[in-house]
Amino acid sequence: MSPMRWVPCMQTRLDRFRNDCLSDISFYAENPVAPLFIAPETGPISPVKLRGVQRRLAEVVNRQWFANGCLRIILCKARRIGATTFFCMDAYRQASLKPNTNVVIGAQLDDMAERIHERNHVFHANYPPALRPDRAGKSRSFKEPMEFRRHVTDEELEDWDAGGPRPDMGLSSSVSIFTERTPLARTGATIQYLLLSEFAKYRNQSTIIKEMFPTVRRGTGAIVIDTTAEGRGDSYSRLWEEAVAGRSEFEPVFISWLDDDQQCYQRPSLENVEEFNGWLVSVKNNDIPGIETHSRRMNLDEEEITLLREHIVPRWAEMDVPTRERLHPMGFVEWRRWAVRDRCDGRVQIFKNQYPTHWREAFLSSSITIFDLSQIGLQGERLKEEKGPSRGELMEVGGRKALDVDPDAMMAQVDRRRMEVKSSMFSFEPDPFGPVHIYEKPEADCEYVVSSDYAEGTGDKCDYNVIHVYKRGDVMEQVAWFREKCYPEECASEAIALGAWYNMAWQIPEVNSCGAAAIALMRTCYPISRIYRRKAPDNVKNARPTDLMGWRMTGRSKSEAIGNATTFFKQGRVVVHSPDTLRELEVFVKKSDRMQPAAMDGTDPITGEPYHDDEVVAMILGIHANRSLPLNGTPAQSMKKRKVLDCIHSVVKDCVCTSCGERFPELESQMLTFDRLRSMVVENTKAQKRDVPFLPFS
Repeated sequence: MSPMRWVPCMQTRLDRFRNDCLSDISFYAENPVAPLFIAPETGPISPVKLRGVQRRLAEVVNRQWFANGCLRIILCKARRIGATTFFCMDAYRQASLKPNTNVVIGAQLDDMAERIHERNHVFHANYPPALRPDRAGKSRSFKEPMEFRRHVTDEELEDWDAGGPRPDMGLSSSVSIFTERTPLARTGATIQYLLLSEFAKYRNQSTIIKEMFPTVRRGTGAIVIDTTAEGRGDSYSRLWEEAVAGRSEFEPVFISWLDDDQQCYQRPSLENVEEFNGWLVSVKNNDIPGIETHSRRMNLDEEEITLLREHIVPRWAEMDVPTRERLHPMGFVEWRRWAVRDRCDGRVQIFKNQYPTHWREAFLSSSITIFDLSQIGLQGERLKEEKGPSRGELMEVGGRKALDVDPDAMMAQVDRRRMEVKSSMFSFEPDPFGPVHIYEKPEADCEYVVSSDYAEGTGDKCDYNVIHVYKRGDVMEQVAWFREKCYPEECASEAIALGAWYNMAWQIPEVNSCGAAAIALMRTCYPISRIYRRKAPDNVKNARPTDLMGWRMTGRSKSEAIGNATTFFKQGRVVVHSPDTLRELEVFVKKSDRMQPAAMDGTDPITGEPYHDDEVVAMILGIHANRSLPLNGTPAQSMKKRKVLDCIHSVVKDCVCTSCGERFPELESQMLTFDRLRSMVVENTKAQKRDVPFLPFS
C-alpha cells in the first residue's frame, strides 16, 4: 500500500476512534488502545478503572449527550465516591476532542483547584501522542488555563500573510479553573462545559448562577453541579428541590454511600455473619423474639435494624450471585460504625449529612431531625406516583363559601342530639385555585378527625392557618387539608364545614393565643360532644378529660404529643398526601438539648419564605386525637368501652376491679379474711413458743 493511500486511511480510523470516544465515556476512559491514566492517592500512575458509582454516572452522561445533545446534571452525593474525578474525565474529553470548546471548572479553595489541575495534567501527559492534542504552554499552576492550541511557526505566519493558507491552529479549546478568590471575568465570556465541584460550599452561589449559567446556551453544552449538600436555605438546595420536583432542566442524581461498595465496606466478623443468617431467617418468619435475640447479639441499634431491613438487605437481594458472595450486609453496618466513630466524631447526625442514605439526610446540618427521614422519603416517592388531590371550595346550601358560613344557619341544619347532618348542608365545588384539597371524599361508614392550627393575620411574616382531616384507624390517612393565610375565625369556619362534611368528625383545635377565638366560634355551632377536651395540665396520669376544650401547647403536652407522633409516623401508621406536610416534616428539628422542637432556621428555597411548622402541628394533633379519642359509637359508650379495655386493674376489692367491674375468681384463694388472719396469729404464737420460724402471712 502506498503512503498516499495509507495516510487518509489512518486519518479515517483516527476520526472513527474519536467519534467512539465522544459517544461513550466508558470506552474513552477504559479502552485498551488509548486508556486514560490517573494518579491514585496511593501507588503509581495507572490506567483508569471505573468504579461502580462512576459507571452509573457514565450511563447518565451517555444518555443525556445522545438524547439531548447537552448535559444538565445536579448531583447530591456522599463523600469521596469519585464523582469529581469522573466529571473531570468528561470535561477533559470534551476539550481534547471537540474544537472551540471552553471548559470551566470551579473549585472552592486553591488546594482543590491545584489537585484538579494536576489531575488534568496527568490525563494529558500520559495520553498517546497520536491522539493527544497540542498544548500551548507548560504551566503547572491552575491559574493558567490548559490551552489546546498548536504552536504556529514564523514561516507559516509569513506564508499566511503572503496570501497562503491559514495555518492549523489546533483545537482552540481550553480548560480553565477558578476559585472563590478568582474573578469570574477570567473564565471567559463563552462556556461550553461548566463543572462546579463542591458547589454547596461556595459563599457566592447566587453570583455564579447569575453570571455564569447564561454563558452556556440553552440546549447546548454542559452544566454539571457536583457536591455534597451543606444544609438547606442556599441556592444549591433550591436548585436541587426544583430539579426533584421536575421544574428544572437539570436531572437530579443522588449517590448514596451504599452505592459505593469499594469505599464504604469492610469485611464483617465471622460472629456477625453467623448471627446475621439467623436474624434474616427470623425476619422472613416474622419471629419477633428471634429478631430481638440476634439483634442483641450483633449489637444492632434501632437505626441499624431499619437500615438493614429497608435499604441494605433489599439491595443485597437484587445483586448477582458473585457480588452477593463478595459483599455481605453486615460489612456495610460495620463500616458505618467505624465511620461514625473515626470520621464523624462519634455523631450519627454528622454521618447522615456526609454519607446520606436518602437525599433528604444530605440537607441536614447540625440540627437533629425529629421525624424519621426514611419514612419521609418513602412517602415522598409514593406521592410521585399517585394522582393529586382535587381543589375547590366547600359551599353552604345558601350558596356561600364555608369561609363565610353563618353559625346560626349552620346549626339550623344540625341535630345536636343525634349528631346528624343533612346531606344538602354542604357541597364541594371544584376550583383549581380553591383553598381546600380533597384527596378522598367522606365515606358513610368511616370516622374522621379534624385537627387545626391557627395563626394571626394575613401578612407575609405571619404563619399559616392549617387544617388536616384524617380517616381514623390503626393506620391514619390524610384525606383533606387546608392551608391559607387568613383570620382565625375564617379558618375555624372552614374547620367546622370540613368536620360536618366528614360525618361530623371529631374536632381538635389548637387553642394557644388566637386559637381561643376559633374555639369560641366552634362552641356555638358544632356539637360540643365532638370537640376534644384536654386533660388537666398538672395531672398527666389521669386519663379523664376536663371541661376545657381544645389542645393547649405547653412544654409537657408538646413533648408527650411529639413523642407519640414520631413513633406512630416511623411505624408507617400515618399516610400523608400533602407535599407541604412532608416538606415541613423534613425541617422540623431539635436545635439543642434545651430547646423544644421547631422548624429549623433559614428560608425555604422553593417558596422563599421562612420555614414553618404549622403542618407538623396539625399532624401531631391528628395523631394525638386518633390515639386518645373514642372510636365508633357515641362518645359516652365509646369512653366506657375504652375504659374497660384500657383498665390496669390497679385496685381490686373482693376479687372485683373497682374501676371496670371485672371479676378475678383466681384471687379468692389468696384473699386474707379476718378469720384467716386470726388463725395465722394463733399459729405463729404457738410456733414462737416452740422456737420455730414464723409462718408467712400469705
